[in-house]
Amino acid sequence: MHSRLTKKGNTTYHFSKKSTGADMEQIPEGYEIYENPNGKVYLRKILKKSIKDEEIKVIEKAMRKCCPIQNFKLDIKKEFVYIYTVSTSINELDLLSPLIGNSEKYKDYETVMRLQLMDEQSRIFEIERFCFLSGIEDWIYLDDSDNLQELVEEYVRHIGQESLYELFY
Repeated sequence: MHSRLTKKGNTTYHFSKKSTGADMEQIPEGYEIYENPNGKVYLRKILKKSIKDEEIKVIEKAMRKCCPIQNFKLDIKKEFVYIYTVSTSINELDLLSPLIGNSEKYKDYETVMRLQLMDEQSRIFEIERFCFLSGIEDWIYLDDSDNLQELVEEYVRHIGQESLYELFY
């Protein structure tokens, strides 16, 4: 872990595989190590946690039960839970495995759906899918509910299917 001063005199932090010049031995107070779904590592300020651990477990369980793509990652940021799936074809990776060795590090994840906690008191979640149309590339509202399990099970079964692109209001 490295640190440096910006032109304004603020301290910024970054990670490097090179140990030379590493001047940080401890994580600064109020910061955490964060790894995004594609493996990039950052030091960021600790985010306020709006999503409960049991809600994350409900989402993970529904993904394993209903989603046809079992290679997924969840990324939790404040009131959002982003659902990432492998965008690189598993068949492609399997074919390249003899040449590249461990194919795990070549997987590329992209976000396809997200859940947003809309009301902390009544625990109402909204689910959206990402629109991949050129020029739009934005989130499309699908539904909302106070029953997180039903909401997730209803929509994640479309991930990786043609029916995903038919979901919108």
